[in-house]
Amino acid sequence: MKFVHIADLHLGKVIHQFSLLDIQRELLFELLDYMKEEDIHLLIIAGDVYDRLIPSQEAVNLLDEFLSQALLKYQVEILMISGNHDSSDRMHFASSLLSQLGLHIETHLKKEMVYIGKENVRFYLLPFVKPSHVKNLYEIDGTYSYQEAMEFYLSQQHIDSQYQNILITHQFVGKTSVTSESELPLSVGGSEVIDATLFQDFDYVALGHLHAPQHVTRDTIRYSGSLMRYSFDEVKQKKSITIVDTDDMSVHLHKLHPSRTLEKYTGTFQQFMDIEFIRKKDDFLAFELEDEVLIPHAIDQLRVLYPNLLQITYSYMMSQQKQGLSQSIQALEDIDQLALFSQFYQEMKGLELTEEQLHIISDLLEKVGEEYENH
Repeated sequence: MKFVHIADLHLGKVIHQFSLLDIQRELLFELLDYMKEEDIHLLIIAGDVYDRLIPSQEAVNLLDEFLSQALLKYQVEILMISGNHDSSDRMHFASSLLSQLGLHIETHLKKEMVYIGKENVRFYLLPFVKPSHVKNLYEIDGTYSYQEAMEFYLSQQHIDSQYQNILITHQFVGKTSVTSESELPLSVGGSEVIDATLFQDFDYVALGHLHAPQHVTRDTIRYSGSLMRYSFDEVKQKKSITIVDTDDMSVHLHKLHPSRTLEKYTGTFQQFMDIEFIRKKDDFLAFELEDEVLIPHAIDQLRVLYPNLLQITYSYMMSQQKQGLSQSIQALEDIDQLALFSQFYQEMKGLELTEEQLHIISDLLEKVGEEYENH
């Protein structure tokens, strides 16, 4: 049996006030046509279906159209979970009824992880999990990292090794995994990284959250990545969909073909003004100018040739900024918010935070993260 693994659709994504919805629609239906050609009838969507907790009506309409066509016209069964961008309650609506039609949606953490059985394979659906979800579900106290919460949760599950077991989840797995600017951090305070060794009971792990296609420690723990580029630091990523054959757990990648994508080019202003310099001018573009002086109204002049030019930068200015700020930026990226608050409290009060106080601060930091996600 073969299935396709995708994630991070981010339907309704807008970049610099440009909607990507038309291109997202192209890619989704190219995907369905590919599955029809290859006679594949099972699709996994590993979270971040929408770009916002409250999606636009246009994004909702596109998902409705895609799911309806997949189920009714293409006879594709779908297993879908919510990610950190999705509203669990909204996505869960009518899920029991839809399951009878071949659309299986899981958005809430349950004590016994839900699975869908197909032949000798069990597909486990585990939506985005926060430490607070695990603590509330099991009514336990203490401060838990994402690693500790996931380790505890999986220790409560009973995975039957007589089956091929496939996990669908949406988390940050692997310290060395490649990240992108367009990804929303999972937490404010504490580590969000989960070690891949926790998933040793699963033959394949279909991950969502990170936008770069990649495997983590082994080929069968894998991020499918986003269907298209969502930030300019993704321009070198080779976007694809992932096809898995459960007969031997082999993995194959297939490239889709968006009519427009994000591209970044380097050159002088005069080179960019040459009509032959860039062949495809309607892509979403970023230019890095090598000129050593500022060009007045450069972006307005360039947009005459490149209607979707989104940003310009200057190489010499960027190098100066990087030289002065690289160490500061690295220091900020390495800050653990809970440890930072504890250090500040100790310096101000001359006292260490108690376990109860740490628990309260950890919960508050997580709530701040939730408010950030909602905006």
